[in-house]
Amino acid sequence: MRNFLMASVASLGMIAGAAAAHAQAAKPVAPGTVVVHLNGDLKFQMDAFGSSVNTFDGYKLNPITTTGHFRLFPGFDGMTTNGIEYGAAAEIRQDTSNPGQGINENSTTSQGTSSLVVRRAYGYIGTAEAGIVRLGQGDSAFGLLQDGVIESFGDGDQWNSDGGIGSIVPGDAHPTWLFADTGALYATSKIVYLSPSFAGINFGVGFEPNSNGINEGIANCATAALTCGDLSSAPGGAGNTRRKNTLDAMVQYTLLSDGVGFKGSVGYLTAAPVGNSSGAPIATITSPQTGAKTVETAYKTLGVLQAGAQVSFAGLTVGANVKTGQVNNGYSFLLPGQRNAVDYIVSASYVMGPALVGGYYFNNQSAGAYTAGSTLGRTEHDNGIAVGGNYAVTPSLGLFVTYLYGERHQVNNHTFGTASGNAHSNAIGAGADFHW
Repeated sequence: MRNFLMASVASLGMIAGAAAAHAQAAKPVAPGTVVVHLNGDLKFQMDAFGSSVNTFDGYKLNPITTTGHFRLFPGFDGMTTNGIEYGAAAEIRQDTSNPGQGINENSTTSQGTSSLVVRRAYGYIGTAEAGIVRLGQGDSAFGLLQDGVIESFGDGDQWNSDGGIGSIVPGDAHPTWLFADTGALYATSKIVYLSPSFAGINFGVGFEPNSNGINEGIANCATAALTCGDLSSAPGGAGNTRRKNTLDAMVQYTLLSDGVGFKGSVGYLTAAPVGNSSGAPIATITSPQTGAKTVETAYKTLGVLQAGAQVSFAGLTVGANVKTGQVNNGYSFLLPGQRNAVDYIVSASYVMGPALVGGYYFNNQSAGAYTAGSTLGRTEHDNGIAVGGNYAVTPSLGLFVTYLYGERHQVNNHTFGTASGNAHSNAIGAGADFHW
C-alpha cells in the first residue's frame, strides 16, 4: 500500500517522501489520554489495458475492466502522564481470489471475494527525544526511510500495485522493480527502531527472524517441518524467497532552507536463505564453455544497497533512487553464476492547490530466469513508466487518472508469452477515492 489518499492533495505530496517514517500520532495526544481512530479507504476505477499476452494459447482477455480496493485502518494513539508515546495501528484489506460469479461468502470455495486479511499490525512505544520502537507486522527502516521514490499520484499504486491499475496487467508483461514498500518486506513480523533527528540526521534499524507475518507458520507445526514459520534449515532448503535473520539499516538527512526541502538516505538490507540440511542439489549449472555440470546446493546471501534523494520547492518535488546488490526480482535469492541486480528510478510530482500531477520512470536489470549455462540472456531488462493526476474535490473525496507503459525483455525467455522474449503493456484508468 502506498497510503490511501489523505485529506488533501498537499498531504498526498508528502506521503511518498515521508512514508510515515515516524510512528507517532500525526497530532500528539494529551498526556494521560488515548485517541482511538478507524480510518478507511474505498477506491474504484475503470481501466483499459493491452499487452503482448492479452491473447495466448486460445485464451483472450477483455481489455476493459474495473479495479479497486476496500481497506480499514484501525488503531489508537496514547501518551502516559510522563510523556511516553504509545499506540497501535493495523491495515485490514480484501484478499485476492480466483474469478467467480460475484462475491461468495463461503470461505471453503475459491470463487469470488471471500475474506479479509491483516496486512499490517504493529504497536509502537517511545518518545520524541529517545526515538520510537515499532513491534509487529509492518514496514522496516528500508521502506520507511526510502527517498526519491514518489508514488503519490494517480491511483497511488501504479506498477507497485496492490489492487491498483498495475494488477490488471498480466504478469508476463508486468515490469518489475525493487520497491521497498512491498509486501515481501513489510508484511512480516519484526522489531524496528526509529531514531529522533540530530541536526537533521536520523536513522532506523530493523530485524526479523523469519519472513512470516503474525501467526503465520504455526497452524501445522507439530514437529520441525517445511510448514513451520521459524524454519532454519530443511532437506533441499525452502526455495529462493523464504528468508531468515533479515537485518536492515538506513540513515537519512533532512534539510529545509529558504523554502527548499532536501531529503537523502542510504542503507542496506541483508538476509540469509533457509539452509539446505541434506546438501541435496537445488540446481545444476552447465558451463557454456566446457559443458561441465556443477551441482549447486545453496542460494547466495541476499544483500541490497539503497541510496535515494529528493528536492522540493514551490510545490515541485523531484527525486531519484538506486538499489543494487546480490538480489533477484521480488527480493528473491540468487544462485551462483547469476548476476547482481541494478535498479534505478527517477520521479517527480507537482502540487497546484487541490490538483497534483506526477510520474516516474524506472529501469530494472536483473538475472530474472537466467541460470549459468542456460540459453537465456544473462540479463532481464525491465522498463516502466507511470504518469497520473489527482484532484481533491473535498478532504474525503478525490478523483484520479493513471497511465502505465511497461516492457520486459530477456533473450529466449519464452515464459514472457512471446517467442522473442519481449513483452509490452499499456494501461489507463480513471476513478474516485473515498477516504475517512
